[in-house]
Amino acid sequence: MEKIEPNKRNKIVKIQEITGITLIALIITIIVLLILAAITINFVIGDNGIIQRGKEANFKTKMSSMAEEVKLYSAWEVTKTQNTDISWINAGIMLKDMIQQEMLDITEEQLSFQISDILPNSTKQERDYIAIYKGEMYYVSSNKIKNNQKNIQWCQEINIPILYNNPPTGIVVINGKYEKVKGLYLSTPQLTDGFVKEKTRYLNIDEEGNLTPGNWLTNRASDNWYDYKNGQWANIYVENNGIETYYTWIPRYAFKLDQQNQKSIVKFINVEDNSYIEVKEDETEIKYEWSELEKEGYQIPESFSWVNEKGETIQLPGYWVSKYTLDDLKEYTLDYEMIANINSILVKDIKKNTSNTVEKYTYALNGTIVKESTTPDNYEFTNLRVGDNIINITALDGNGEIIGSMTKVYSPAIVNPPDLTGFNQDTTFYVTWDANGIEHSEIPITKEPPTAWYEYGASMWANIVTRNNGVETYYTWIPRYEFSLDQLAQRSIVKFIKGTSTQTSGNNYQIPESFSWVNEKGETVQLTGYWVSKYTLGDETAPRFDTEVTATSNSIKTKPITGSAVTSGQKYMYYIDGEYRQTLTNSNDSYEYTGLTSGKKYTVNIIIRNNNTDEYIGSITKQITTIEPNRPDLTGFNPEVTYYCFYDVNGNEQIGDKIKIDGSNAPRKLV
Repeated sequence: MEKIEPNKRNKIVKIQEITGITLIALIITIIVLLILAAITINFVIGDNGIIQRGKEANFKTKMSSMAEEVKLYSAWEVTKTQNTDISWINAGIMLKDMIQQEMLDITEEQLSFQISDILPNSTKQERDYIAIYKGEMYYVSSNKIKNNQKNIQWCQEINIPILYNNPPTGIVVINGKYEKVKGLYLSTPQLTDGFVKEKTRYLNIDEEGNLTPGNWLTNRASDNWYDYKNGQWANIYVENNGIETYYTWIPRYAFKLDQQNQKSIVKFINVEDNSYIEVKEDETEIKYEWSELEKEGYQIPESFSWVNEKGETIQLPGYWVSKYTLDDLKEYTLDYEMIANINSILVKDIKKNTSNTVEKYTYALNGTIVKESTTPDNYEFTNLRVGDNIINITALDGNGEIIGSMTKVYSPAIVNPPDLTGFNQDTTFYVTWDANGIEHSEIPITKEPPTAWYEYGASMWANIVTRNNGVETYYTWIPRYEFSLDQLAQRSIVKFIKGTSTQTSGNNYQIPESFSWVNEKGETVQLTGYWVSKYTLGDETAPRFDTEVTATSNSIKTKPITGSAVTSGQKYMYYIDGEYRQTLTNSNDSYEYTGLTSGKKYTVNIIIRNNNTDEYIGSITKQITTIEPNRPDLTGFNPEVTYYCFYDVNGNEQIGDKIKIDGSNAPRKLV
């Protein structure tokens, strides 16, 4: 045996120890790297990774942008056609399948628009899952679309409505057709005519037998809407101005009496040939012709047929029977105030006129519940669509049944535009108020009106102000309208009339006499509207605010602000011909408008506001003409005792009118 020296033995041991530690460290390092790699991969490509978040952001941005384009396009069509009903604006190849399945209440002939025309920047892939239905953009869900569930989730997060184009499951409304539903053939409920979809809801029956509200007819029914095989019949709820009516669908049937058991036997039959299809327990089907049923003693109730005005007998697939109506009202069971703005609708002061206990309030916009509350809270609806918007508030009891409901429609009003003829174009200004109630009246009517000047559907009426020598007079435009009195709500219903038509919507409506007058020829003239004076501020003899202005060839100078309403804490905003120039906070300051054109008349407008709250206080409006080059400067002369002097063709001196400081009335010879 070879003898190992002590120092060599130690060296071998040391090498073995180092080798063992390195392997363990390497294994740990590999494990850590694998963990980090998994984390990194998940961070990059996981469900919430960078790539997925990027896809989500791109999808949401593009969908929001396209939805806004559709709103603008629909608004343009409304303006162009003067037709507030936008149900005729439909586009998208995906809608054809849904129409053929009778999932939509439009026809193929109503697909008169091309998505590429409305959304020229949309891609072919996007046009496979977007559609324009009744003037609004929808995402069309289908199992064939890649990432469909994520797309649905993202659309819901940005309030893009969804149409479902998957193979029908559960309850599908086929509108009177004889179909197999939950193991039983029957004529399905007919909902195409007679019901306002936005005011009619499916009623579901829960396990305790309570009738609880489901979707509005604008959406699909839930799977538990009805099950005739198990005695659960189709029910709907109609609400019109707070009056509630419940209906049950009676499908077409034939019956015979079983004398022995003292009961009747009912079979649901097809309206086309009165045949009956029986579904056995093994799902096999047997069809019975009417001749066979008739031999067995079956008969059809007379209620399934009626004679029309032509004397023709019409056979019905079924009919709706009213169960009961809650209409013996002295006041609405549920009511509220609705205040509309350009971009939102505020619901406030919800009133419950019943002793029943409300467990939950639901708030719905256009058939979709967007808020639930245990208390009658004020709520502001946003994400409005172009055209009509339907608001519904429903009060439910502890069983989920309806105590009261109220549906109101906000319709953008099309009115006769304000007639501004007769007003001084330079000293008359548009008046608007911002969200904080602050008045803005800086834009003269020589310019385009502000975007939010008026919206009569949102109770924003057109206002103007005229300014003359310190006197401000405010006017409101009253467009031509008709009205009817709602005795129950103790309010009037107003409908605006386009043009000068004298036709009303019915016997209950009337047009105020103020929209017609008899001229000097004895002719009755119909008005599109008229201006009514609201109030006047200031006194011409003692202006609340005033200043002197002088002109040079290319500038206009103002002197310090004077007047009975001048105090500290005010700011003075200087405009010229509607263009903002400068803000000063000292009434003793002077200001000079520079860079002007010589020989041109300008309108100087100084708006006075509270320096802290921005509240409107008053204004000064002056008109002055800049002098032409080499034109005599008349400043400094007393206009009351100074006259123009000129010479006629014979050289004779002539005395003219009293001067004006701006020289605007100078005789031509002097100029």
